[in-house]
Amino acid sequence: MRSMRPANRLTLVPTIVLACTAAACTRPVLYYPTAESAGMAPVPRPVLAGEPAAAKSAAPAPNANTASMSDLEYLDYRRLVVPVAGADMSKVADTFDDDRDGGERTHHAIDILAPRGTPILSADDGTVLRMSSNTLGGITMYTIDPNHRLVYYYAHMDHYNDAMSPGRAIQKGDTLGYVGTTGNAPKDTPHLHFQVMRWPADGKYWNGEPLDPFEALGGGRRDRAKHIAGSSQQP
Repeated sequence: MRSMRPANRLTLVPTIVLACTAAACTRPVLYYPTAESAGMAPVPRPVLAGEPAAAKSAAPAPNANTASMSDLEYLDYRRLVVPVAGADMSKVADTFDDDRDGGERTHHAIDILAPRGTPILSADDGTVLRMSSNTLGGITMYTIDPNHRLVYYYAHMDHYNDAMSPGRAIQKGDTLGYVGTTGNAPKDTPHLHFQVMRWPADGKYWNGEPLDPFEALGGGRRDRAKHIAGSSQQP
């Protein structure tokens, strides 16, 4: 390659672009973890710094102005930040309902492609729940919103921001880590797997009911009632 003339190098650009585009369209097979692969156990809702001791035994009451909101209305209310620096949502596909693992599973998340090492940003204010690694999601992080209603899952990170740790309070736009291909992601397609789930009553936060964040992040509009996993209408 070093001996090639500049003109020949230029002719390779369309081929490279097409190859990258094809790789982007070939989605990885199964991003989200299971309890077994992630080695997790149910936990009570976390307590934010400064909350009274009594709050440790019960979930904090949601704000009066959000209690009556549906999950998708609340997701809009949070005004999420696109969790990959510089990402253009007009170029991101909504893969929430895409098949995985030969049609045996559904994606229930969106993939945001970006160069390796691109900062992964916190989509919402809140707290870091867990930082761990597993064979499917690779280097991952779970966070929770201030009202303990939504769980955010970030997967396939290359590495974490050294400043992050479980229990740390975070704000929208904070750098959580960096885009990579860890876990079962295609090694030539760096991307962030981003998933939003409602906090489940059983405390298994990695297994909460997924919500499609595509429109809340600025993607195109569609019938959002169909984009609550396992449900045909909004709650």
